[in-house]
Amino acid sequence: MIHGRMWKMWLLAVGMATGGCAERILEDPGLLVFGGPIVTMDEAQPEAEAFFIQDGKIKAIGSKADLETKFPDAQRHDLQGRTAIPGIVDSHVHVHELGHDRRKADLTGITTVAGIVERLKAFYPAPEPGKWLTGQGWDEGVWASQGYPDRAELDLAFPDNPVHLESLHGFAGFYNGKALSLAGIDRSTPDPEVGKILSRADGEPTGVMETLAQNLVNRHIPAPTLEDIEDNIVVGLETMASAGVTSVHEAGMRPDRVQAFKNLAAAGRLPIRVYGMLDGNDETLMNEWFATGPLIDPAGLFTVRSIKVFYDGSLGSRTALLAAPYADKPEAANMTERITPEAVASLGEQAVQHGFQMSVHAIGDEGNNRTLGIYEKILKNHPGLDHRWRVEHAQVVLPDYYARAATLGVISSMQSSHAVGDSKWAEDRLGPDRIRYAYAWRRVLEAGGRLAINSDLPGEPWEPMQTLYFAVTRKSLDGVPANGWYPDQALRVEEALRAMTLGGAYAAFQDSAIGSLATGKWADFAELERNPAVTEADGLKDIRVIRVWVAGTVVAENGKIRVRPQTQQKEKR
Repeated sequence: MIHGRMWKMWLLAVGMATGGCAERILEDPGLLVFGGPIVTMDEAQPEAEAFFIQDGKIKAIGSKADLETKFPDAQRHDLQGRTAIPGIVDSHVHVHELGHDRRKADLTGITTVAGIVERLKAFYPAPEPGKWLTGQGWDEGVWASQGYPDRAELDLAFPDNPVHLESLHGFAGFYNGKALSLAGIDRSTPDPEVGKILSRADGEPTGVMETLAQNLVNRHIPAPTLEDIEDNIVVGLETMASAGVTSVHEAGMRPDRVQAFKNLAAAGRLPIRVYGMLDGNDETLMNEWFATGPLIDPAGLFTVRSIKVFYDGSLGSRTALLAAPYADKPEAANMTERITPEAVASLGEQAVQHGFQMSVHAIGDEGNNRTLGIYEKILKNHPGLDHRWRVEHAQVVLPDYYARAATLGVISSMQSSHAVGDSKWAEDRLGPDRIRYAYAWRRVLEAGGRLAINSDLPGEPWEPMQTLYFAVTRKSLDGVPANGWYPDQALRVEEALRAMTLGGAYAAFQDSAIGSLATGKWADFAELERNPAVTEADGLKDIRVIRVWVAGTVVAENGKIRVRPQTQQKEKR
């Protein structure tokens, strides 16, 4: 089947062979999609029988009979009972890490050092001496509750290889003695200004480094090449495309990541759309971008318009900034400001001046309170500005957060998987009162606020149907707790899907182009084996994604990536 951009390239080839007359002889007949439920996310027409695609965009939507009459020459795609939904916009991801993690030992679910050693030995059966061994996924929240690990077993198992093990959410690192020795870290090494080196009773480091203390070791790890970074990104994007994602917001892009994305976009190697969020904590990077302004792609394949600021830490590691002490082990807390409020305010002022969006990582209630305070002071001087500023996570907030965010028009960018993943220990950290204002998606909507639901991958299960399931059930993948964790904050299927599609598109200023199936928008959609709206809640996570389309072209089918149209264009020039 030839359609969309592929049809244009075919016409170009024919035109060159026939003296340029092909476009006078033939026109793209377009593609008529029909034969199953079509969930549009368009309030004016929530459901449709069919839609017509031409040149990568939806040119008409309505009844099958009407569209067949209007476009008699159209090619046809029969859904055969499958359901079409708008392509998922995963509005907070770390796609490079997703790809990179394929090259690391997977430590998710491991709760003992012996288990970590076993997993590392299986992944690195005969490592070359001196080679860095890497793993990812030990849950700092779970370990903080049971007691952080000690490196003794790692030292015995890998005396000749430095070991670097990233935590699930990136707020702690676990290293062996070889890695600490290479970094010159011992009992006399002071904690950095932001972060903590955990120590044994005798003062020797345990191997666990919190927040920015990780940099003391990480700077000694050989840097990946630009080609490595590009390959990681492509693997990550293709993995996401296969699961039904058609657009991502890459959160916190460092300079090397920015360059890699630029290279991939120029080479036509991006299989899905990317909205870039720059690392706002990197002053040099931000000065460069403030001098040039945003990068906005009319085709929407690669746009850089947002600033991602890391403000506080995480709840699980007790580094999030709370207004009152942690309810459990307050003496073990290390509440963290990774950047000063003054620096955040300066970034916000420059963002307004240069046309950028602000997106601030805020986990704790005081972190969120200060972020909103900064936003309020800046935005009051710019009434009517279509800013679409965001709070990333908005995880634990004060009771007045919801009304303040709604009044400001601030988007709460939240992760359904975090509520479920953190439910094992979150109430211990906060106590029974504060937990009522944590992970509270329904409170956002009831206050009239803007909500985007996303994955923050790769820290938790991230596939879109899992994200939807978490949002609707507030249960783990194995169905715990039976009635959901604080189920009063669960979303309905339609609400969750809207927050995962149109909500994400709005959060990137792209709601006029993607996020719903409507006339004039890009034909980005996913075919599901069944309709989520009529699926029992517990079965949402098991819905299979059959086919994924971007701009009217299939990019993935049955979990496998298809040849990318951008690459085809490049090859055929």
